[in-house]
Amino acid sequence: MDFTFDLAKMRAITFDRKAAQKLLGDDLAEAFLSLVADMRNAMYLDELVDAPATVQSDPVILEYKLGADCILEVQPIGVQAVDMTNWATVHRVKFVRIVQSGKQVI
Repeated sequence: MDFTFDLAKMRAITFDRKAAQKLLGDDLAEAFLSLVADMRNAMYLDELVDAPATVQSDPVILEYKLGADCILEVQPIGVQAVDMTNWATVHRVKFVRIVQSGKQVI
């Protein structure tokens, strides 16, 4: 899968373990980096072992659990419009933000 980012910090933690640990702490960093590794090895979102915990629409936002009360919000991006019927076949995603207990962490 290909990645894009809304924020420079999100890019930094995706490619730098120490930056992830500094901003998220060890446990959340490991959960985040594990999900990133799974995404790197998948061709499409549908190939991930764990489905998103929640799928929101307009725009489509997928929420992946990283830990207790912590989620990664991902937006699938396609050449054509992405909707609730085709998001699983997308191979490009934008990492939007990480939210913990209702507050944006990154």
